[in-house]
Amino acid sequence: MRPTSPIPASMLLLALTSMGADAAQEGPPITREATCRRVETAPVIDGELDDPAWEAAADDAVTDFAAFWAGEPREGTRAVLVWDDDALYFSATMTDAELRAFGTERNDRLWLGDVFELFFKPSEDDPRYYEFQANPRSVILELAFPRRGFDFEELAARPTMGFEAVAVVDGTLDQPGDADRSWRVEGRIPWTLVEPTGGRPEEGDVWRFALCRYDYGPEGTEPLLFSSAPLTRPSFHQYEDYGRLRFAGPAE
Repeated sequence: MRPTSPIPASMLLLALTSMGADAAQEGPPITREATCRRVETAPVIDGELDDPAWEAAADDAVTDFAAFWAGEPREGTRAVLVWDDDALYFSATMTDAELRAFGTERNDRLWLGDVFELFFKPSEDDPRYYEFQANPRSVILELAFPRRGFDFEELAARPTMGFEAVAVVDGTLDQPGDADRSWRVEGRIPWTLVEPTGGRPEEGDVWRFALCRYDYGPEGTEPLLFSSAPLTRPSFHQYEDYGRLRFAGPAE
């Protein structure tokens, strides 16, 4: 039998490159699309997550998080988004073996400790977008970016916009070496806060969004970064990579 002709090196390189591109595109499980479900009764913002609104939207929970840029899945986060005529509401439950927090005042640099973050960009064409954070102490950060790269100190000094959140920890906060388990947070973002970009959406509208976390471990270790979005680099402000959030009617 005549031996098979060797594959030209150029063709082999092209095949390997194509395989690598496909793998990079697929990557770990991630949330490219999600649903924000309309509810009839708003949840009470107390951190308990026992409201009918969360049960009604349970099938829409966001559970796929990753460090997509590094090809690493990140397990242990579950978030739900719902809305009504007045506001967008969110809840999140996060496993965490070392509960740590940074900041005691609104718009502190909360990301220097454990924190849950939400990013929303209502328009593809408008450079404005929003960032919200809450840490295990229930301290919040609320920023309305006119554009990416805008001065943080100037934004942080602006008046309160109406964002609220309540967190509850299952463990002991800021006590290194003990056995912590998790924390959860519940919050409310009034539509008045996003009036500069159109305010309350209509059913069927789609925003760009990303849900993110910083999870700090023992002292001296680097924090783990989580995002629901397929970010191609470790920047939560990379809104070109955000997933799509569709505002839907009530669950049947």
